[in-house]
Amino acid sequence: MDQKQSENGPHKVPVQRLEFGMYITKLDRPWLDTSFVVQGFYLRDKETMERLASECSFVYVDPRRYKSQYAMPKLRVVVSNNSPRPARNSLNVTKIRRIVPRTPKVYEDKVETADELIPAQTSIDDAVAILEPIIEKVRSAGRLEISLIEEAVTPLVESVLRNKDAVAALLRIRSLDNYTYSHSISNAVWAAILGRHLGYTTKQINKLAMGCALLDVGKIVIPKELLIKPGPPTEAEWEIIREHVPKGLAILDSSSVTDRDVLTMVAMHHERYDGSGYPNNLEGPSIPAYGQIAGIIDTYDAMITKRPYAAALSSHSAVTKLHQCADVLFQSELVEQLTQAIGVFPTGTLVELNTGEVGIVTAQNSDRRLRPKITVVLTENKKRRAQPIITDLKETDTDRDKAPTVWIAKELPQGAYGINAAHYFN
Repeated sequence: MDQKQSENGPHKVPVQRLEFGMYITKLDRPWLDTSFVVQGFYLRDKETMERLASECSFVYVDPRRYKSQYAMPKLRVVVSNNSPRPARNSLNVTKIRRIVPRTPKVYEDKVETADELIPAQTSIDDAVAILEPIIEKVRSAGRLEISLIEEAVTPLVESVLRNKDAVAALLRIRSLDNYTYSHSISNAVWAAILGRHLGYTTKQINKLAMGCALLDVGKIVIPKELLIKPGPPTEAEWEIIREHVPKGLAILDSSSVTDRDVLTMVAMHHERYDGSGYPNNLEGPSIPAYGQIAGIIDTYDAMITKRPYAAALSSHSAVTKLHQCADVLFQSELVEQLTQAIGVFPTGTLVELNTGEVGIVTAQNSDRRLRPKITVVLTENKKRRAQPIITDLKETDTDRDKAPTVWIAKELPQGAYGINAAHYFN
């Protein structure tokens, strides 16, 4: 693009003439009417090009931000092997392969969400019952029974494989009391959902879930007063809290955990793409994909969970923040994959529509992530409907050339207006 063009502002470009490296500033329709989450992005891969072609006739491009040599980085995954446990400072130098398998496994829900709710609830209850005594044993003995962690995690993975939404919806609807084990359970579920979306094998998904469940095992031996302190920790206190990474590896070492991938996840879940993380300031492809996955899963769940020094964000706000730090803290392709896997407004989320009506997200539309299916339970005047109605926001688009008439205005906290979302999944 020449200098003269770069001074003329956004250009209207037919999708058939788009090139990799162009910066898309505006679409030919409202952003909420498409599957794109962020407003403004670089065009860098074939998948995005195809999505634009299927949803738009033309777009607007900012020539000042054109990158003719834009290179799409490749995500990396650590390959398991039977070699001895590596030294902690060499966990990042193992064999690698693509994050998405060359022939990804395609999963379909085997049961309806409503039919999976009871098994999913049982899986969560059993996981809590198993993890509570394990945590106390780690505090007293400094080691854990890895077979019991597997016993807690495996049913959660099985539930995700049967239906990707049920257990995730229950996690959002239900508030677990103890952050330590609730974070472990949630991490395992989000990891399983992402692994399923990426097309991993069942064995790989179980490994992802196991590793993510163990990310904060080192915090069990961090002084409890630092973890529940109201207000943000001081820098000196942060230094102590950051020690949970080597302490976690030490616990796994004493517990005879030798799986390279699990150790990688625990060791690297606080490393960041731009090198700003800890403990080793690794950056870019130096962080194996299992480490990157662990980091983004841990961050997402922490953001949507209330902590002593931070309020919980809505799912939409959390996803927006992740996209804002794409290719800074997390690789952009991984941010996009997580967004596709979990959804912008996950199943179980309580939302208010632009009409004033209130409902619960009960199903996703994968090609319209901002336009899921809603069970509307309150009228525009916030009166309880005698009979809830199902509104598929995707189906309300009667004219693709016009803005939608109904959309999600905002996400509401669970329990708003006295609504128990769990009642509407039976």
